Order: sequence, then C-alpha cells, then structure tokens
Amino acid sequence: MVPKFLIKDQRYGVAYLLFLAEDPRRRGCEVRDVESVTLDYDMQAVHHWPEGDPCPEVCVGRARDDPKRYKVFRYGSECDAAGYERVPGIPLVFGSWSDYLAVRLTPPDPEQIRDEQWFEYLDKLDEDSRQRRRTHPGPSRPTNGNRDEIAAWLAKTHILSDSAIREVWYLPTGAAPDEIRLLEVNDRFAGSEEQIDAVDFGVDVGGKPFRLFVADITSDQLVRVKQDPSQLPPG
Repeated sequence: MVPKFLIKDQRYGVAYLLFLAEDPRRRGCEVRDVESVTLDYDMQAVHHWPEGDPCPEVCVGRARDDPKRYKVFRYGSECDAAGYERVPGIPLVFGSWSDYLAVRLTPPDPEQIRDEQWFEYLDKLDEDSRQRRRTHPGPSRPTNGNRDEIAAWLAKTHILSDSAIREVWYLPTGAAPDEIRLLEVNDRFAGSEEQIDAVDFGVDVGGKPFRLFVADITSDQLVRVKQDPSQLPPG
C-alpha cells in the first residue's frame, strides 16, 4: 500500500475519487476536504478481462475497521466479500494535483499547471478548431450589401476561424456608411495592454466594398473600454 491523498471531485454529474501521491495543498489546491489515506489498487488485476468472464465493474471499497484504508476491486461482490464498504465514484490515480488539472479540467487553470501543459492545451484547442472547420460549413455569405448583416457574418466567420477569439463587438455608432468596426476579444494574441490599435482591412461582399477596422483587445481591456470608451482609437 502506498500513502495517498484523496479528493472527491464532482464534474458533469460524475463522481471521481482522486488519489494523489503528492499532497495537493502544496500545489495550491483549494479543495477543503483532503484525506490522508492508503490505497490498494492492482490495476492489472482489476482491469484484466479474460474471454468469457463478465466485464469488470471496478468498485472502490473502504475498510470498515480503518476508514483511511481504500481498495479497488474488480467487482462489487468481491468488495462485499472482503468486508469493505462500497464507496461510490470512479477511481483516478495521479502523481500530483497539477497532473490531474492538465487532463481533467476543461479549460485547465493556467495558474495551476506547468507552462508546457498550458501551451499543449492551447495547441489542442487550435487543432480541434481546425478539425471542426473542415466538417462544419461557416455562415452563409450575405449578398444584399446590408452593412449590419455583413458585420454579423464577418464576426461569426472570425470566431469560427480563430479559436483565440472569445467575443466580437460590433460598433456601428458614428461609423461611416462604408465602415465596419469590430472589437475582437482575444487574450492570446492581442497587442499592447496600454494602447488599442485598429487595423484597416478592405472587404468586398456582394460587390459592395467596405472598410473593415478590427482591433484585438484583451478581456481586461474590454472592461476598461466599457467604463471609458475614450480608450478606443479616435472616432
């Protein structure tokens, strides 16, 4: 038996019994109920499924004479026969709290995992976004030249094409009839936190040309802009 630390985690309606080799409180885990326990878990024996045998159901048991001692059984009947109390939940074993966060939380907490794990998650997100674009057609391109409909189409297209864009804000007030102004909330690739710059693009939709101004801002900048719109570029 190896000393472990037990955390009970509930995610998406599923109960997990998380056994860690390292005390999660050392890694900033804010879960209050962390138990010091021992765990007997022979993974090869528990998950072995010989042909003709019933499928392992994997049952976690707690010793009745020692509530700190846990064991994982292939079947609930084995747990009962050994005199253990059944504990509901799926057993998971990780070395550390950060290892668990890297694979179980979506999205992971960037403050509690290593930099390389965080960037691996972002790369996976980009790949999933590219894969989704291959199988899901984008919104239909407007044909009537209506500025508001073109702005909505551009916003949806940009969100679908760039997984880093979280929100798009359309700012038509005070814009010239041939201008479309978009604020794209992007915490990954935005520019300076001190200054907001808009890039002037040209776009022709349905034979009608527009000047498209796009400014990438962070979510923190968006909060400040809502409080003080003068932080936006002139006009």
